[in-house]
Amino acid sequence: LPSEMGRLVHLTSLSLSNNSFTGAIPTHFGDLTNLEKLYLTGNKLNSSLSTEFYDMASLSEFHCGGHQVTTERGTVFLSNRLWGTISTLIGRLTRLEVFKIAQNDLSGF
Repeated sequence: LPSEMGRLVHLTSLSLSNNSFTGAIPTHFGDLTNLEKLYLTGNKLNSSLSTEFYDMASLSEFHCGGHQVTTERGTVFLSNRLWGTISTLIGRLTRLEVFKIAQNDLSGF
């Protein structure tokens, strides 16, 4: 994804699901400080969550995974390929309400 996407500073919702993107979640997403919803399901992303990820202070929903399972409480996205630790910087995401990252290789703080 082009780094110029980081210039879309007024963007509030970004859905890039089901595109078969590979590699890391782009660090320039951290520049999207007004982004509230980020959907990356159905791709082949393989990385840790970068420090820049935690700069998205307005983020309230983050969905990233390969499989979708519908339950009576809603939709859950599973089988991520994210790895590493969840940074203590997650505290910067004060508006975060939904953070679905089940079944991956992330470890503690």
